[in-house]
Amino acid sequence: MDIDLDEKTPTRCRSKKYMFYKARRKRKWQVLGLLLMAYVGFLALALVRKAVYYGESSMPSQLSEPERYKRDLTEENGSIQTADDENKTDSCIPRSVEEFPGNFMSLEDTQDGGFLIHILFVVYIFGAIAIVCDDYFVASLEIICDELQLSEDVAGATFMAAGSSAPELCTSLIGVFIAESDVGVGTIVGSAVFNILFIIGVCAIFAGMVVELTWWPMFRDCLFYLFSVIALVVVIHDNRVHWYEGLILFLMYLVYILVMYFNKTIHAFAERIRADFKSGNLTYDADNNRQGLLEAQKVLDSEKSTGNDEKARNQTDAETTFTNSNTESSQTVAEEDKYESPWVIPDTLVARSFWIAMLPMKVLFYVTVPDCRKPWGHWRKLYPLTFMMSIVWLVGLSYVMVWMVAIAGDALEIPDTVMGLTLLAAGTSVPDCLASLFVARDGYGDMAISNSIGSNVFDVLVCLGIPWLIRSAAIDDGEPIMITSDGLTYSALTLLSTVFFIGIAVILAKWKLGRTFGVVCLIAYVVVIALSCLYELNVFGTFNSPTCPRT
Repeated sequence: MDIDLDEKTPTRCRSKKYMFYKARRKRKWQVLGLLLMAYVGFLALALVRKAVYYGESSMPSQLSEPERYKRDLTEENGSIQTADDENKTDSCIPRSVEEFPGNFMSLEDTQDGGFLIHILFVVYIFGAIAIVCDDYFVASLEIICDELQLSEDVAGATFMAAGSSAPELCTSLIGVFIAESDVGVGTIVGSAVFNILFIIGVCAIFAGMVVELTWWPMFRDCLFYLFSVIALVVVIHDNRVHWYEGLILFLMYLVYILVMYFNKTIHAFAERIRADFKSGNLTYDADNNRQGLLEAQKVLDSEKSTGNDEKARNQTDAETTFTNSNTESSQTVAEEDKYESPWVIPDTLVARSFWIAMLPMKVLFYVTVPDCRKPWGHWRKLYPLTFMMSIVWLVGLSYVMVWMVAIAGDALEIPDTVMGLTLLAAGTSVPDCLASLFVARDGYGDMAISNSIGSNVFDVLVCLGIPWLIRSAAIDDGEPIMITSDGLTYSALTLLSTVFFIGIAVILAKWKLGRTFGVVCLIAYVVVIALSCLYELNVFGTFNSPTCPRT
């Protein structure tokens, strides 16, 4: 009888364990599903409220006294049609495609399918920009950080953030100074939504393990990102951006750099405050912040040897510091690895196909940009020239990219903001997505999340603040920059809600990102982008002015 019990016990334990796991997973689906439904309901309610408010404010009875007097006067003079025509002309949105060179195809051919060629051009440029950033621009920035002897915190928050967000910055510059449209703002907002929902969702699904997070990096980055989005909403809510508002955004980023510089001190202070609110546990255990590198790794025991405690503390210091792929471990690996020639053919089929497709651009980059990664000769000393030529290529490629997007959007009658929210945002954020995924697969969940959220801070405060500041203060003599799309305010408010959504979702998931969490994030991304695009397309009402007629 005892033998029978011993033989059946493992099966029963496995069955109970499986049932417990299944019930817990079902409960997690229910909790996160309810959160997703509540979030979608909130977005829909905000959209309906905006539509009703706009409908009421556009009724004739809601016109102010001067507006009613002007309308009555035009009716008496019999020129109401002319007044309407002038109003439409004054309030229409100029076509950004007219600021670029002409199309190499006729409008009819572009509308009949030629726009696909322009989109293929854009996708090809995405790959070229990724090569410039990864092989040349980021490499020169790493040497600059070494030469300036910058700490990892400051280097990650400045130069390395600029390296990963260079496509967004160039797109914003093109949109402000050349296209004179909202394509740059739309790209930044869409990229921010992509980073905080899509990238985190992809990391949770394809990491190959349950990604465990530490509370401090998530709290720190989300808090400062929340302040950044609030500042963006305040700046563009009146559709005018003054030079001092751009300056405030940039100064906020300087404060962010200071926070990163004193991160360890602030972290220790926050842990002491957090411990004071814990009942019965007033000590801080560094092992609790160590990221699990294996899926089956259990909670670390509080009583470990001195060597393991020191290792855990080093791991904690690396992960609670936002470095954007520039940590101590990555530097050590980079130093040990030998220089890999760009002419080495990859092994996998997908990588080999990409290598062959991008071979013409690789040849151009190899001829025009010095490769400061080469360990021999004086190549490393040429990093300033590598830095300059990388910027030239990034600006040039971004110009062609926005040009092709403007042509495709004009042919399809799609606003520039929609193209920025979707195509440009996803394309410019693909390198960040791959970098975060690779880091998450190695077990560094905090680093992956900090990379995605931290780059958003740079996008909002620098990629928008610097172009607005320069354009308004230096070129337009202090005149404000006009934001033509009223839908961007709604998109920015939606972006603000994503911060609360991702924070609540992480807490409900108990700081563990699994496939369920990832699926919920991807669904939320699709819903947010769909509602923002429908808002920009005036599906729920005429919120935005029509596009001006072609000249």
